[in-house]
This record gives sequence, structure tokens and C-alpha cells, in this order.
Amino acid sequence: MSCHRVARVFCLALAFKMPFAAAVSEPKDRLDELTTVRERIKTVQKSRDALESRRRALVGQLSGIERDYGRLAKRLKELEIQAQAQLRHLNDLERQSSELRAAVKAQYKTLTGQARAAYAAGRQDWLKLVLDQEDPRQLSRVLAYYNYLSQARFSLLREMQKDLTTVSQLQQQASAEAAKLQSTREQVAKDRLELDKFRQSRREVLADLEHSLQDKDIQLRRLQEDEERLQDLVAAIRPLSDDSARDRSVSKGPFSALYGQLTYPTKGSLLESFGSPRASGRWDGVVIRAPEGAPVHAVAAGRVAYSDWLRGYGLLTIIDHGEGYMSLYAFNQSLYKNVGDSVNGGDIIATVGASGGRAESGLYFGIREKGRPVNPMLWCSHKD
Repeated sequence: MSCHRVARVFCLALAFKMPFAAAVSEPKDRLDELTTVRERIKTVQKSRDALESRRRALVGQLSGIERDYGRLAKRLKELEIQAQAQLRHLNDLERQSSELRAAVKAQYKTLTGQARAAYAAGRQDWLKLVLDQEDPRQLSRVLAYYNYLSQARFSLLREMQKDLTTVSQLQQQASAEAAKLQSTREQVAKDRLELDKFRQSRREVLADLEHSLQDKDIQLRRLQEDEERLQDLVAAIRPLSDDSARDRSVSKGPFSALYGQLTYPTKGSLLESFGSPRASGRWDGVVIRAPEGAPVHAVAAGRVAYSDWLRGYGLLTIIDHGEGYMSLYAFNQSLYKNVGDSVNGGDIIATVGASGGRAESGLYFGIREKGRPVNPMLWCSHKD
């Protein structure tokens, strides 16, 4: 065989061998790549699981902080009302004491005048003055006059003594009331400091939550879960509404008759309207912009079916109005009513806040008809 033929055979064999070698090595490379991808997926999943676990812990922490914050804010408001009542009582006691001191001063002046008159009359010989009276009737008048003066002085002295005793008692009461007022003011100052600590803790938790929710997919899923939670809660309460609808003490008339006549539960402009877009879909109620601590009023008579913290909605009150109707009030600072309490339209049931992880204070207000969201803007006649 010539050298040229040997070379050609060798080249042909080499040409057939090379694709086979590549085919053998290619699956191995792809397998390594697949293994690497799977490891990455596991790492990402672990990271997400850790993030989700951290987020759940933060939500639990936020729940506790906002509950405590609400209770403390409510107590602080009650203490401030108490301090105002104590101040009014103290002012009333001081006014009464001042009036009595003026009365004693006037009595003293009258008594001084009578004493001077008696002294002037006493400079004459009293027995001589009596014996000089030739007319018995004149004598009787003189004796009666002296007796009258004597009784008037004694009566005035008794009144003065009584008023002085009352003044002393009023001063003691005023002193005790002033001490109570001072104690209340000290407690108010202490609670304000505690409230500031809660605010700071809440800000730190919200910052951590915001950091943990930078992933938009996670944020969207969380919002959807929050809405589903509320729907589940409303669905769970619905059977109660069937029972309370039979109880006429819940409402002084059918809620359905109030269509278009309700007043919004708090004063402020609409921040979000029913049906307006939100990250997870559309708003199923309205959000009213209002300052923290502003009163929240029940829109109609009913019975409290829920009063607690709910993820995404913060401190939430739900009122059952019968006929399958419920009104919802969320993002509150403090809750004033408990489950089972009966309320009338206009009663203060909560105060506006920013609970549920909100950055801005406001009130979520919704209406449900047999669990289905309806437009509160059609039920309310005007904004106050």
C-alpha cells in the first residue's frame, strides 16, 4: 500500500472518530450544567424560604407592636380626658372657695358694723336707758331691739363659722384634686414616652419588612394573600350575620333602607376610590386620608363581629348590620369596641391610624353585601 493510500485511510478514520468523541463529551457537559442550575435553584429557594420566614416573624412582631401601640394610645386619650375633667373639677372647687371667702368677708363687715353699733349704745348705762323709759311699750321695743341685735350677731357668727369650715374643706378637696391632676399628668408624660418607643420600634420593623419585600413577586403574592385572608374572614362571619339579622336590637331598621344616606365614618378626602387600581388588583373599598387619632364612627347601628389585628389591614373592626350587610373599618390606631358590643350609628368605635404596615395614616372603609364588596361611595350621601 502506498504512503498516499495509508494517509487517506488514516484521515478517514480520524474524521469518523472525532464526532463520536464530541458526542460522548457533550452529555457530560450538559449534565454538569444541569447540576449547577439545580444547585442555584436550591440556593435561591433556601434564600427565599429564609426571607419568607424572616418576613413572617416581622409580621408577627408588627402585629404585637401595633396592638400594644393601639392599647397605649387609647389609654393615653382616656388619661387626657380624665386630666381635663380633673382640671374642671379643680377650677370649680376654687370658684366655690372664692365665693365663700367673699361671703365670709361680707359677713365679717356686717358683724363689725353691728359690734360698733352695740358698742356705741353700750357707752350709755344700759340699766339707766331701760329705767328711763316711762312708756312700757317703749321699754318693750327697746328690749326687743337689743334682743334682735344679739340674735342677729349670733346667727351671723354661726353662718361665718359654717362658711369658714366649708372653705377649709374645699381647700382640702382642691389640694387633693391638684395632687390627682399632677399624678395624671405625670402618667400622661410617661405614656407619651412609651408611645414614642413603640413608634420607633414600628418604624424599624417596617424598614425591615420593606427590605424583605423588594422582590415584586413576593410583594404581589403577599398582597393577594392579605386580600384572600380578609375574604375568608368575612365569609367566616357571614353565618353570624344571619343570626343577628333576626335580632332587631342590632339595628333600628333595615340597613338596605340607608342606601345613599350614610355619612362617611371619618372626616377627610378620599385617598383611594372603590375600584381604583392597586398592586394586587383593585380596591374593594375606599381609603380616607385622615390624621392619626381622629375618631372613627359607626355608619349605622349593628353589632361588632370582629375587633382585632389582621395582616395587611392592621387593627380592624367589622360591624354586622343584619340582612347580610357588614361594614369594615381598617388601618386603625386603637379599637374601642369588642366582639359582641352593640353600637348605634355615629358611635365612636375606633381612631384613625396607620396599622397594618402603612406609611400614611388613613381609614379603609368597606361595605359587604352577603360577603360581596359593594361601592361605599354609592351608599354615602356626602363627604364631611
